[in-house]
Amino acid sequence: MNSSRCSKLALAALVLLATAAGGALAVDASGDVPQSAEVGAKQETQFAFTDPFSGQYNEWTLRGETELTDVTWVVTTYDNTGAQVDKRVLNGRSFDYDLEASEGVTRVTVDLTGTTPPVERWSYEPAQSITYAAFTQAQPGGSATVIETWDDVRPYTEASQSARTEIEQSESAVESAAASGAGIGDARDLLQNAKSAYNAGNFDNAVSLANQAESRADAASSSQRTQRWALIGGGVVVLLVILGGIVWWYLNQRDTYDRLG
Repeated sequence: MNSSRCSKLALAALVLLATAAGGALAVDASGDVPQSAEVGAKQETQFAFTDPFSGQYNEWTLRGETELTDVTWVVTTYDNTGAQVDKRVLNGRSFDYDLEASEGVTRVTVDLTGTTPPVERWSYEPAQSITYAAFTQAQPGGSATVIETWDDVRPYTEASQSARTEIEQSESAVESAAASGAGIGDARDLLQNAKSAYNAGNFDNAVSLANQAESRADAASSSQRTQRWALIGGGVVVLLVILGGIVWWYLNQRDTYDRLG
C-alpha cells in the first residue's frame, strides 16, 4: 500500500475517533491553501488557530500531517496582547505540539514549508489529489478530533496540465455538439480514450486524442448546422411555391370573372 493511501486511511481513522469521542471542539482554523500544486515545486502556507482553549480542554496536543516532502513546520504561539510565547521548528511529515492554557496562549500559527511530491497514480476524474495539511486536537487517553483538513489539492506537471486543458476543451466541444443534436459517437469514444491515456500518464497521446475528439465534434456540429439550414432553405422554397400557386390561382380566377362580366 502506498504512502498516500496510508495517510488517507490514517486520517479517516482519526475522523472515526473524533465521532466516537464527541468532544467539544471550538478551535477555529484557517489557511490559504492552493487548489493545485506543481510537482517538485516548493509550497509555503501559514495556518492560524484561534481560541485554542474555548472548548472543554485546558491541555491538548496540536497534531499536524501532510503528504508534502522535505517538510518543515514552524509553530508559534501568542498571548492575548499579541506577544510571542513560544516558537518551535519541527521537521517531518507530521508533528505534535503540546498546548496548555496556563501559558496564556490565545493564538497559534503553523508555517508549513514543503515540496509537492511525485504522482504515483494519475486520475483525470476524479482528479488525483494529496493531503496538503490536516490538523487534529488530541487529548490524553488517545482520543482525537479533526480540526481541519485540506486534502483535495491537485498535483500536476506541465505535461499533465496541458493534457487536462486539452481534454476539458474537448469535453466542452463534445457537449456542445451533443446539445445541438449532432451525432458524436466517434468524438465521445476518442474523448474517453484521451482520459484513459491521461490516467496511464501518457499525456502526449491524451493531447492527440483530445484534439481528434474536438475536431470530430466541431465537424459534427458544422454538419448539423448545414443540414438545419438546408432544411430551412427547402422549407422556404416549398412555401414560395405554395404562395406562387395561390397567387396564380387567384389571378386566374380574377381573369375568368372579368371575362364573364
